[in-house]
Amino acid sequence: MERYRQIHLDFHTSPHIGKVGENFDSEEFAARLKKAHVNSINLFAKCHHGYFYYPTEVGQLHPNLKNGLNLLGEQVKVCRENDIEVGVYTCVAWNELTADTHPEWQQVSTNGTLGITPPFSADYYKWQNVCINNPEYKELLKKELAEEAQLFNPDLFWVDIVVSNGCVCHHCRNEMKQMGLDPKNAEDVRRHDRLSEIRFMKEFYEYIKSLGDIRAYFNGFPAVPDLADEAEYSTARKRECMDCIDIESLPSDAWGYTHFPICANHINYKDKPIRMMNGKFHFAWGDFGSLRNLEALEYECFRALANGAHICIGDQMHPSGELCATAYERIGRVFEKIEQRELYIEGSQKISNIGVFTDNKVLSEIGESTEGVYRILTELNYLFDFIDCETDFARYNLIILPDCVKVMPELALRINTFIKNGGAVLLSGTSGVQNGQFVVETGVKYIGKSEFVPHYIGIEQDVFPKAAPMNHVFYSPAEKVEALQGTQVLSYVGNPYFNRTYDKFCSHRQTPIDKMTTEPAITLNGKVAYLSQPIFSEYCLYGARICKDIVKELLNRLMPSPLVKCELPNYVEVYLREKNGSKLLMLLNYIVQRKCKTIDTIEECVPLFDKVVFVKSETEPKKIQSVPGGAELSFEYDGEYIQMKLPEIGGFEMIEIKY
Repeated sequence: MERYRQIHLDFHTSPHIGKVGENFDSEEFAARLKKAHVNSINLFAKCHHGYFYYPTEVGQLHPNLKNGLNLLGEQVKVCRENDIEVGVYTCVAWNELTADTHPEWQQVSTNGTLGITPPFSADYYKWQNVCINNPEYKELLKKELAEEAQLFNPDLFWVDIVVSNGCVCHHCRNEMKQMGLDPKNAEDVRRHDRLSEIRFMKEFYEYIKSLGDIRAYFNGFPAVPDLADEAEYSTARKRECMDCIDIESLPSDAWGYTHFPICANHINYKDKPIRMMNGKFHFAWGDFGSLRNLEALEYECFRALANGAHICIGDQMHPSGELCATAYERIGRVFEKIEQRELYIEGSQKISNIGVFTDNKVLSEIGESTEGVYRILTELNYLFDFIDCETDFARYNLIILPDCVKVMPELALRINTFIKNGGAVLLSGTSGVQNGQFVVETGVKYIGKSEFVPHYIGIEQDVFPKAAPMNHVFYSPAEKVEALQGTQVLSYVGNPYFNRTYDKFCSHRQTPIDKMTTEPAITLNGKVAYLSQPIFSEYCLYGARICKDIVKELLNRLMPSPLVKCELPNYVEVYLREKNGSKLLMLLNYIVQRKCKTIDTIEECVPLFDKVVFVKSETEPKKIQSVPGGAELSFEYDGEYIQMKLPEIGGFEMIEIKY
């Protein structure tokens, strides 16, 4: 069983700091971890500065490590004695010492910068990059791993920064030419980068397996979803080269609070264990002297558990070798609650019935429509997976293609077959459009890009009963379509008098509506709904509630019996899993707020009382209870839904439905 309560203990320690590890006490170290309910830890063999933390014949011991202290050796020994699983950390591309001593091994950017990073930069996360394709460097890394396997026999190798950042060094240039790629072409360089990362992971995964019964993880963005439209370049190929998948996602840094769930919902219904990695920091790695709010730490860890993920909290040990007592007291408070709940999650499977394509092709970034569809579906309490071209559609009643999903012929055939077999589909924007026409059977004809930005959509109350009846403005460029025979038009487009220009404008912002047109904005053809507006990116960028109201009504029509129904505040998240014939309903009740100009955080957990939740069920349950604790809940069953009233919803509630 993969352990649930892990610490990732950074120790990137400058050679300009003296007396490293002078206060390290192995017994105190283990006692602090045990008291915090930690049962797994990643410990440093080598850091980004390039120094080792044990006597090594391969590299260089940190020059200021106290009396040649075997820091890693002592840590491993005392963790083993206390039944704390040990992962050994090393890094690849970021390595200051190797970059300085072997400049010929460094990555080279297309503008000729050695090591990729400008030489006089003092920015955060400024490290010199060594080329992961360099054969001499790879041989050195293998010697390092072999030494560490022999000395420490770790449970896991956690191999960091397996990334190529646009490298055109002589090795990479020559290889690109041999492959028919152009080193001067940015897209070809990105393709070579990705192939280099996948090849490195595959080669080193096999090498680690040759060293013994050791699991392997490579940190090089393996959890980031893509369409897998070019299978050989997909991040799915990275995930094939590891035994577990960590999702590094510190919400207060660049990741934000939507990054982890987007990645998790792409892989948490598949066959490899996943782990959420956040941090105890206020901002991000290396944020010494900061501490994550308890409520934020709880929410992030409980959300991981609800997604079927194990938990890893990142920390960085002080150069003196001491762990912060206050930080581990806080971690312990959260891990104690995880320990009480993890056995209910272990071996469970996610329940979902909506498949959502991500908007990003291979080698491109996740876009606003993926974030927007995540936000809308989560706020509406729908249960879904992010899928790609390799996903089997059999488990889904509904498929969503948000805004700009590129549909190639083979995928179009699969989607059209899904529709013919009774499946429901929701598309928006240019999703399903190829070469100027729809390749998915939408019931509309594609005309082209709308000439008016912004424009308006007329919403009638008899069609959208929960939405405000008016002509609503939409700010993003939309598509122009024509309804085919048999297609129902639910809403029409309204155009402004004119587009705003420097010499032709009205008032402070957009020009008001002139008149409604006969141009369809929202259509329904059988079980296929289409929106000419890129409604999901619109919601991500501008947050107008009308976007969510429209999607809600369309989902009601396409899938009138969702897995869960409830009237809860939109910040309450709902999850459903199954195990041994029982269901596990989970609710997260925390409020994410922007308390400053730079980051979102959590300080509030306000309980809710006497809320009713409906869970779809084919049979009547024998018993419903809150876990852990076992307090039994009353319920009613109408042949389709279990109805239960929850006396109180605190921060994280787990409700077991037993049959």
